[in-house]
Amino acid sequence: MSRPAAYLDHAAASPLDERVRAAMLPFLGEEFGSPSSLHEAGRGPAEAIERAREEVAALAGCEPGWVVFTSGATEARALAVAGLLRANRALGDRIALTAVEHPATLAACRAAERDGAALDRIPVDGLGAVAAADVAAVVGDDTALVCLVHGQPDIGTLQELPPLIAAARAARAEARVVVDAGETAGLVPLDAAALGADALVLGGGPVGAPPWTGALLVRPGARLHPLIGGGAQEGGKRAGAQDVPGIVALGTAARIAREEMAARAARCAALAERLTRGLLAVPGVRLNGHPDRRIPGHVQVSAGWVDGEALTLALATRGVAASPGSACSAAGKAAPALEAIGLEPPWTHSAVLFTLRATTTEQEVDRAVAAFADAVAALRAMSPVAPS
Repeated sequence: MSRPAAYLDHAAASPLDERVRAAMLPFLGEEFGSPSSLHEAGRGPAEAIERAREEVAALAGCEPGWVVFTSGATEARALAVAGLLRANRALGDRIALTAVEHPATLAACRAAERDGAALDRIPVDGLGAVAAADVAAVVGDDTALVCLVHGQPDIGTLQELPPLIAAARAARAEARVVVDAGETAGLVPLDAAALGADALVLGGGPVGAPPWTGALLVRPGARLHPLIGGGAQEGGKRAGAQDVPGIVALGTAARIAREEMAARAARCAALAERLTRGLLAVPGVRLNGHPDRRIPGHVQVSAGWVDGEALTLALATRGVAASPGSACSAAGKAAPALEAIGLEPPWTHSAVLFTLRATTTEQEVDRAVAAFADAVAALRAMSPVAPS
């Protein structure tokens, strides 16, 4: 398989750091034992899982006992919503969630709604930012769960979490608060214990691990029912054979991310600024999301009179890998986040997302800018509604 000349779709998938790959390999070979076994073959895998738990906890600013390993951020989001609601039924059945939640969180909340829960949306401004006053206005005496996304996967806006959590606690102290850091852990500093949230979602991809790895960090005392029963793994919160190679990879990536985060963030910010400047030089292009408070390396723009999927395909033919939205957005549909910030068609359907990592080169960025300008011009030339 030949790699695109400019790969700017790291939110969807990213090549593994060789250090992470090397850490996984023994657990795909000689260290094959089950960590649940009582004999010698299980000791190495069991110890490796606990070391990984410590590294993930150190990255997120919590105790190792908070960490529940999952098959990725999507499972962690579902576990947070369903698990906290089921375990805390006495608190009520209302969920307050921001209008820009990850599609997986929204799906979990809608599933709860089908089971009788009520959903209350917390609005955002035109940049996708949530105001503490709006959290306070939506959270009520019967709110059981509050969902706050840290970094929005479509438009990239970062929320200022402390005032939002404080507002939720002031409105109802007993409500369980979930922070979705599935797109930001490993890229933005986190202190889960200081934030005061009850649960925090972590995804393997942004940390630098395989995308099928992740974790839910659960504050002691928050109470959580498992989605998957039938075993005592992960403290009874997630039954089933543990993915030892994946967990080891996540722990290794968490350690590397903690050590290199500042340098990675600075590198991604510089590359994103270079990319944004080049994209916005094309007439009729707008940046979506906050201009400054963004997930590092995240750039989403809408190009007037151009379909986002067609533009993504046109970029691919020019050697540039990007996405028409977040990795979880449904093809052909406008991302709810774009509608939440007030965009209307055709802007909602003309978005393209570029996601960079510290390994991205300036040459890739410049290649993407040139390809974008050429593709937009070509598609507009074929459009019957584009201005001449």
